[in-house]
Amino acid sequence: MNILDEIKKSILDEGVITEKKVIMLREALYDDGGITKEKANILFELKNAFENNSNHASWETLFIDSITNFLLEDDDSPGSIDDDEAQWLRAKIQRDGRLSRIDKALLENLKKQSINFPEILHYKNRHVLFFETVLYSSRFVTFLAVIGSLLASVALFVLSTIRVAEGLIDSVKAITTSENGAIEHVIAKFVSAIDGYLFSTVLFIFGMGIYELFISKIDVVSKRKDSRPNWLMIGSIDDLKSSLGKVILMILIVSFFEHSLNMKYENISDLLLLGVGIILISAALFLTHVHIKHKEK
Repeated sequence: MNILDEIKKSILDEGVITEKKVIMLREALYDDGGITKEKANILFELKNAFENNSNHASWETLFIDSITNFLLEDDDSPGSIDDDEAQWLRAKIQRDGRLSRIDKALLENLKKQSINFPEILHYKNRHVLFFETVLYSSRFVTFLAVIGSLLASVALFVLSTIRVAEGLIDSVKAITTSENGAIEHVIAKFVSAIDGYLFSTVLFIFGMGIYELFISKIDVVSKRKDSRPNWLMIGSIDDLKSSLGKVILMILIVSFFEHSLNMKYENISDLLLLGVGIILISAALFLTHVHIKHKEK
């Protein structure tokens, strides 16, 4: 490496890479054990320092051949570019946010000779990268949905609790007065409160799920795997829809029960419709159970 350092210093002093220097570089690069990462780094230093100078044409050939040799002729991944090599090369060619002509020629040569070509080496210029950064940052707009859902959930929890308090007051009145239909009225109050609680839960799960999907995983929950609740096992939109669907089904069941309490059954067809409704609800619960078991398997 001492000889290569001396050649690099002399090139820096001259300010141009001549044919003689290219010959000297080639001999120093391949003298013992072939191209190493240290030698490849020196080549990139020279390329970055003199890419706009009138260098000899053989310099470009030496650079491309040497870097290609370093990436494809190693013992760990012969003939292909592994992840570490791809990250190293990407950092080198995207140092200043643009590709030089020699960088483009190097990538084209690697595409032809390598068995693979990692996705990370598909170069994007700084304008595209800036746009992608802005586009990805726009996901924080979903924070409005998170805040809105959580506020609506809290409001519904409070209103449902008030409804429970009203039901308790009415139940005390029903005990003291023994009015006809008082029990049904109290039950309707409590069922309505449960309905509100369930929908509050939907909004809460939606807000938490949107946050985890689009913004960030919640560290407090993720510290221990066994502490993560099942309803927050959300890895995709489908998982979120599944969690919401279960709660919405419960809301519909409670709503059905609430309406069944308020209905007047005047003929046999009303009772028949009630029975059909109960059968349909039972079928929905059965299918949900089967889906959960299938997903667990």
